[in-house]
Amino acid sequence: MKVIFGTVVLLVSAVSRLCGQPVSPGLKNDICLPGTLYMLEGVQHDIFVEPLIKRWRPYDAVVRFSGSASYSRRLMRVASLRRPRDGDIVRLDLVDLNDFHSIKWVSAHIATGKPGVGDDTVTFSIIGDSFTDGGFFRSALLQKGYVPKIKMIGLRGVRGFPGAFDEGRSGWTLGKYFQVSTERDSPYNGFWQPAGKCRYWGATAFWKLAFDIRNHPQRLWPAPERYNATRFEGALRRFDAETGYLSAPVENDLMYDNVLGHYVLYDGREWNEAAYKDFDWAFNYGKYLSMWGLEPPQILAVFLGLNDFRNASDPAVIDFAGWNERMEKVIASYLQAVPGGKFVVMIPSSACGSMDNQRGDFTILQNACMWELRKNIIGHFDNRMKEHIYLVDAAIAIDDVNGMRYMHDTLYTKPYEAYEGAESYRVQYGNPHPYPNYPSLGLSLAAFIQRERGR
Repeated sequence: MKVIFGTVVLLVSAVSRLCGQPVSPGLKNDICLPGTLYMLEGVQHDIFVEPLIKRWRPYDAVVRFSGSASYSRRLMRVASLRRPRDGDIVRLDLVDLNDFHSIKWVSAHIATGKPGVGDDTVTFSIIGDSFTDGGFFRSALLQKGYVPKIKMIGLRGVRGFPGAFDEGRSGWTLGKYFQVSTERDSPYNGFWQPAGKCRYWGATAFWKLAFDIRNHPQRLWPAPERYNATRFEGALRRFDAETGYLSAPVENDLMYDNVLGHYVLYDGREWNEAAYKDFDWAFNYGKYLSMWGLEPPQILAVFLGLNDFRNASDPAVIDFAGWNERMEKVIASYLQAVPGGKFVVMIPSSACGSMDNQRGDFTILQNACMWELRKNIIGHFDNRMKEHIYLVDAAIAIDDVNGMRYMHDTLYTKPYEAYEGAESYRVQYGNPHPYPNYPSLGLSLAAFIQRERGR
């Protein structure tokens, strides 16, 4: 056996040398976990292995669950806690299957929140990408009653829940929230504002599009327009449907006129030409709240990163410095506007689906890139509660197999053209969105809100 194994290694090494990429013996599997896991009392929480393990060499290592936590099941891919207890410890051991030695172990303590408890209103807001735009939080925060009297703050109405709002934008990165929106089909970004008294209200063509979609929902709108210009119905009352301009502008209001092709600044009597370079721009959470008359949220969560890094070419050389710096600016801006607030960095998905998927995405590489972001977030933002910064690990609730949608189109699922049997390939679609799994993703967020409300 040793001779055979050695021969295989030599063959792999020889092929690698021919390809110009020698196999590095230093590549190892790894795991990471934040110091605290938030869970709802009396509600089952699942911890999946795929999101928390770095699989450079698949199948060479497994994760074993232990600690003081009382598990209702401990399987190869998942461990579950049906009755999580505050203060219990979840321990994970990464075990090498070659010699069964523990390569590494990590642990987290459980912090619980009581579901359905709360007499006072709790204000909450979330900034995110398509996960937020798709309402991953609806089940846990709004449907099941886990978080009573929650008031969700934002400009985009939550589908199916009048009076609840979020700040999700499909396809957006953290960097997009540090840019001005001027295009017709680019959703208004209220956080990127000029310094001083000026207030940026968006592009005229965008607000006209939002009116058109609202007034003619039966039309077959292109996907970018439908995703980006809907759910702003509450904001539309400030604008004119025909021109897209503010209906009642005041001095120092700033917009972008798409017909003229330049910015316009209101001087109290008329709109005058302006330019982007005339202003100093920055992420300004306080101005966003004041100009839209929004109540300061006691808790602000940011759920971003998937579009920033999922398609990076090499997970080993990703530079997270700029992303971290921007997140720090968001944190500082929020805490300056809401000094007693609590800022939540949500750990995004590092389980992007299977290799058998409609788009042909290289999901294993995507998982590796996103795991590096996961490690970066934990290393940079964990254990900063004294600064009012918290981590919520929504990603560990993602079932990479059963949490995804599967196709029935035989173009993708039929083994071959003349095949007449009953077997078919399980081909995922909609990756990296675990739509069926969304209700589970919101549980940890609900637990955090319930634990921290009123504190």
